[in-house]
Amino acid sequence: MLEQRDQKMIAILPITGEATESSSLKYLLDLQLKMATSSINHEYARLEYDDKGVAHERREELLEYMQNCHQVYCEAREKLQNFDPYALDEFERDLMLQKQQTFSENETRKFDA
Repeated sequence: MLEQRDQKMIAILPITGEATESSSLKYLLDLQLKMATSSINHEYARLEYDDKGVAHERREELLEYMQNCHQVYCEAREKLQNFDPYALDEFERDLMLQKQQTFSENETRKFDA
């Protein structure tokens, strides 16, 4: 029994070229993380900006922050478009679905409270 388990745990060494594949995957994930983070941060800032009780100075800060988030998103999106357009399409669909589910739940909770 122990011999069978050891055989299943044998490490397989990567062949040449997989290091490039690994770095490509890391690059793809980094771009997606930038897009997701900036998009979600933008949405939360927009929700605060839309609140009627927010002071004018804070609204100016939020506007600048949202513009920065948008710029980061667009830069990462452009790089991902050039790197893997199919990954971009799939990721943006998933991100939009995630935002719709998250923010529609938050809006519902706000009105239920």
